[in-house]
Amino acid sequence: MATTFTGVPGEPTQTGTAMLETATAAIQDFGPVNKVHQHLCAFHFYAHDMTRQVEAHHYCAHQNEEVRQCLIYDSPEADAKLIGLEYLVSERLFLTLPDDEKKLWHSHEYEVKSGVLFMPGLPGPIQRQDLDKVCKTYGKVFHFWQGRHSTSWGTTGYDGTD
Repeated sequence: MATTFTGVPGEPTQTGTAMLETATAAIQDFGPVNKVHQHLCAFHFYAHDMTRQVEAHHYCAHQNEEVRQCLIYDSPEADAKLIGLEYLVSERLFLTLPDDEKKLWHSHEYEVKSGVLFMPGLPGPIQRQDLDKVCKTYGKVFHFWQGRHSTSWGTTGYDGTD
């Protein structure tokens, strides 16, 4: 029987579809996805309701030393929903942005120093090496699914704060 993801509207995945997915995965190239090398976890707060939060598992790829792009899932499990994306840029690049654009970005300093942003499963000394860099970055988040226990597709757009 094919895998069925709970909480996602629609018919269960059929065995034929699962077999096709297996075959195409063996043949096709997944270059951008294969660049993902890092798992960060944080809690994102809703800009319009700071009492609400969602667990946000970031799977990130470095574009270069100053830019990362992260796919955000609601859990680290195989049936996780893709709930958003986040761009991370260095402070140097952030400072070059127009003032109107800067309003859409947030610093990661508090998240890192408070322990709200961490790297699951990695020993502290290894985490600190990269989190010292992440602490000096700024992020722009786009959420498009309301989280693990929601069947709402949500609204697209920037989530204001992390």
